[in-house]
Amino acid sequence: MASLDPYSGVLGLRLAKHLLRRTSFNITKARIEEFASYNVNQALNVLLAPSQKYLNQPVHYPGSCTVRISGEDVQINLTHPAPWINDEPAEPDGFGVVKENCSGKQKENDFLTAWWMDEARRDTSLRSKMTYFLFTNFTAPQKDNGDSSFYYDYLLLLEHFCLTDWKELVFQVTVNPKMLDFLNGNLNVVNGYNENYARELLELYTIGVKKPVVLDQNGEMIPNADPLNYNYQDIQEAARVLTGWSFNKNDRNGLPKNGVENGDLPTANQYPGNHDFGQKQFSSYLSNLNIPAYDPEMETQSERMESEIRMLIDAILAQDETAKYICRKLYRFFVSRSIPNTEDNLEIERDIISPLAQTFRDSNYNLTTVISKLLKSQHFFGADGNESTNEIIGGLVKSPLELALQTLTVTNFPVPDPISDDQGNYTGEDHYKVFYLNYITNKVLIPSAQPAFGNVNTPPAGFPAHYSGPTYDQSWFNASTIIARYDFCRNVLFKNIFNFNVVDFVEENVSNPRDPDVMLDELTDLLFPESASQSRKNYFIETFLFDGGSLIIVDQPKTHPYYYWHDLWGSYKSSSPSNRTVRDVNNILKSLVEALLWSQEYQTT
Repeated sequence: MASLDPYSGVLGLRLAKHLLRRTSFNITKARIEEFASYNVNQALNVLLAPSQKYLNQPVHYPGSCTVRISGEDVQINLTHPAPWINDEPAEPDGFGVVKENCSGKQKENDFLTAWWMDEARRDTSLRSKMTYFLFTNFTAPQKDNGDSSFYYDYLLLLEHFCLTDWKELVFQVTVNPKMLDFLNGNLNVVNGYNENYARELLELYTIGVKKPVVLDQNGEMIPNADPLNYNYQDIQEAARVLTGWSFNKNDRNGLPKNGVENGDLPTANQYPGNHDFGQKQFSSYLSNLNIPAYDPEMETQSERMESEIRMLIDAILAQDETAKYICRKLYRFFVSRSIPNTEDNLEIERDIISPLAQTFRDSNYNLTTVISKLLKSQHFFGADGNESTNEIIGGLVKSPLELALQTLTVTNFPVPDPISDDQGNYTGEDHYKVFYLNYITNKVLIPSAQPAFGNVNTPPAGFPAHYSGPTYDQSWFNASTIIARYDFCRNVLFKNIFNFNVVDFVEENVSNPRDPDVMLDELTDLLFPESASQSRKNYFIETFLFDGGSLIIVDQPKTHPYYYWHDLWGSYKSSSPSNRTVRDVNNILKSLVEALLWSQEYQTT
């Protein structure tokens, strides 16, 4: 039976790897060994602890830049990396929003995306993964340009609520400038209704169109039950509730703030003249919610506009299916894409989703409570004897973003630093924004169908891997995306300009690189979700470290099948950097590491 009971005992290396791969973009041998000694409570305490950011916002690199000051384009010279969204640098005075960056006409969003990915790969907590989960639920994709400050605010909003109050987040997203702009909420006015956001609020962000299965109190399927969760009347009435909220795209600093308790972030203005203050009547799907016509003696117009949205959200969240809908998304993101819902296989829906949803409701939609219960469970660790146990560990295809960031951290790749490597060489390939744009975004993420936060072609539903069954995450790995994934080594790791040393990587993670058995034991244990079979490890040894002969080794008085690698490694350790042996060892290890990263085991998590 699938079980949400907590896993007991120390995690060990296997389960520590599993937990970290699912909850973090930051995977290292040291972190795996640290978590291996924890029980689930200790592990979650570490993951839920605040993680110190390196930078609180993007920085612009030094050089000559065009900025807009008092409505005029002014050329200024930055002498050091400078923030340009919230904090103005000390020099020059009056530094405003960057119009063109110092390399010419790159987009402001490239700085923002590079900043977020760099922080995510450094993050040792659950924060970045949960923020990204919320992005997959409340998907508002980036534009090509022009919305970087508002998108920064949007990401901070998701981050602020990523482990707290999901119910409040629904309200805050609803009146967020980025979301209003994306789904035309700023155009939704009385007698000129725009239903876009109302539709997506119900269809994608809260309750979903219909129930995949309807269960009775005993957990048995109810045949021929009405699967719908709302109807068109509810969309129409929700659109009326949402009228009158808008913002000036050119006056971010003049917008009201949503309060310190909500992140102190810019939010939309209220325009009572554009709001429908009439009675709203919802259907039985939303418990016949009735919002009476506005009574000026009861509250102000501003209070009423907010209270109507909150009444609508309360009615949606009062439905059992809303918590189930979000818990299914959490399950597919962190555990497994497969949630069988046939009459003879309701195990996950009955034993995991339903009780998890009850926990979510009972906690008043607290994300820390629900995600802790899921990640501590026997089921998450494949230790409950359920039908899908063998499909959980290693059972998800890495998203391109996971593949890129986890590979950078597990190899300790020397990503350019936004401050210390940002001393005016802004046109160089080794600049951190250029690195993330040219090598991660353009060479890996976009060709693999996952620009980090989408683009103008990304629909409100987000990426198919998160919502489109039955394939789900398999859509990350197909004929059109596989090449970019496999070219990661050629396009990123082994680009000479980044000074990544594959021998250093092996020596840092293998106790005795001279011994091929030890090397493959320890590399596969680090890189693969499950222990590799001996035949699988022998494949890598025989393909890359063994030429088929044998020789008497001086320090091993017997015929040894691995004499070629033993001899080569010994010569390498005693060679000068210009020696041919050094090149041979580098080339062999490059081929070996590339093959390991190509493997189906590494491509899954």
